[in-house]
Amino acid sequence: MFDFSTAPLPVDDDRAEAFRHVWHRLAAPGTWWTGEERVAIAAVARAAYESGESAERGALPAAATEAAALLAHQPAAITQELIVSWESRGLSASQYVELIGIVSQLTTVDTFHRALELELEPLPEAAAGEPSRQLPEAPATITKAWVPMVGPPTIPTSLSAVPAEMAALEMLHGPMYLTYEEMSDPAVTHGLTRAQTELVASRTSAINECFF
Repeated sequence: MFDFSTAPLPVDDDRAEAFRHVWHRLAAPGTWWTGEERVAIAAVARAAYESGESAERGALPAAATEAAALLAHQPAAITQELIVSWESRGLSASQYVELIGIVSQLTTVDTFHRALELELEPLPEAAAGEPSRQLPEAPATITKAWVPMVGPPTIPTSLSAVPAEMAALEMLHGPMYLTYEEMSDPAVTHGLTRAQTELVASRTSAINECFF
């Protein structure tokens, strides 16, 4: 799994190991979704990215299928009103936050493979078990953001309503960009200088129509 020996560029071991961790988590029961549902969300998201259309939802609720597909191929089209409408159709705010975590992690891994012109890693087999339904230690509330968060609405707290997804985001943050500690150091270098890293990041964000 995630053997990059034939990749056109060298791939760090910590990045490959991070991807393996993502795949292991993807197959396992999450906080609000079963392993089968998590893999189904990933399958919908991958199919939507490749075709630009919503795929068959299988065992997923219709609102979850729509959310996963839109997050994958047209995230800038998501509005606060749309999130509220999904919630009215049974997709709770916490389920939606976990769904964001699943789709964003899948997108990270798949985009890396596409950039290196490698075959996408097959989705894992789902593991049995029930969701943990773990709540954050402090209440998650909606303030200026569209989803509930613990503390002020920032990127590091964006998935804090579902602690496991928040931890997964932090785990990927270092290998794919910078650790949270490194972000305060303008001199940090990982192949690229910090200025070069931020130029790539800002250009990518602009192309993807990111906003926060």
